[in-house]
Parts: sequence; C-alpha cells; structure tokens
Amino acid sequence: MNTTTIYSITAGLLSLLLIRTSPVWSREIGGFWNILFFLIICILLIILLVDFIKGLVKLFKNRKALKLNLFFPILIALAVFLDLQYNLFKIDLTSLYGKTTFRACFEGTQNQATFELKGKDRFELHWTGVFFYDKYYVGSYRKTGDTLFLTYKTDKPMRFGEKVLMDNTSQRLVVIKSKSDSSQFSVPFYYGYCKGLN
Repeated sequence: MNTTTIYSITAGLLSLLLIRTSPVWSREIGGFWNILFFLIICILLIILLVDFIKGLVKLFKNRKALKLNLFFPILIALAVFLDLQYNLFKIDLTSLYGKTTFRACFEGTQNQATFELKGKDRFELHWTGVFFYDKYYVGSYRKTGDTLFLTYKTDKPMRFGEKVLMDNTSQRLVVIKSKSDSSQFSVPFYYGYCKGLN
C-alpha cells in the first residue's frame, strides 16, 4: 500500500468521523471548537479532492498497465463525497437527542436561531451569528396549555426566556417576560423551518 493510499484512507476516515459526529461535538463542545472542527474538515476534503485528481491523472498515464492500488484514492474520495451527499452508511447521530416534534425560527440581520422541541421533554435553541458565533442552549420543557416552561441546563440566552407562549393564531413564539429579565429584549420566532428572509 503506497503513501498516497494511506493518506487517502486517513483523510477519508477522519473526515467521515468528524462530519458524522458533528451533531454531538457541535452541541457538547461548541463555541470556538466548532470553527476549528469545520476548518479541519475543509482541509481533509481538499486533501481528498487533490488525491482524487492525482489518482485520475495516474490512472490515465498508466492505462496500459492498470494496477489495483491506482483505484484506491479515487474510490476512497468517491465514497466520502457520496456519503456527504446521500449518507451511504446511514449514520445519523441527531437521533440521539430525540425526534423533533416542533420547530421555530428567528432570522435577524446578523444572526439566526432555531428552536426545537425534541422527544418528550427536551428543547434545543441553536443560535448563530457574526464573528463565528455558534451556540446551543439546551434543557427540558414542560407544556401547560399553550405555554412552554423551559428549564435550561446551559446558561440562558439574552433574547429568549424561560416562559414562552405558543401563539398558534399568528404562528409565533412570544416570550413572556418576568421581572428579572425586564431589561432584556426578546426576538420574534415564527413556526417552521427558516425561510431565508434576511
């Protein structure tokens, strides 16, 4: 097994490992580390793309005397890129956090957030913004009538509260402020997936 093949296998396995475990590390580690992990993934995918192109050139040059090891870098890169598109190996670690039963979105000019209820009592608030801001706020929820009572396991976001009204008429989430957070402002979330309005 030549050096190119070893590099391709290593880059392929590492990129698949990081990509498919991203639902875990983006929630559990998060913050600056997300940027670092995404940068590593980009570098690994560039290595695979270069190996793929080199492999095609070698295959073309040696077309009269084909050897099995010439196909390895091409096949490894193809497997990784196809898995990115179609999830060939059927790995989905988001299921560890429960099935999404409700979702809402906020779209600002410089930031965006998604709010999801998962399983029986878990919620996730994923906030992204300028300067690579990327943070998950998670916890458990209790629903009474049309009101959600959120208990945060992480710190609480500045623009979302612990008591939220589900306004089904206008299809919006309305934060019910308490005296302790009266100086903070909340942002409007609408039901469903983000529409790319901003």
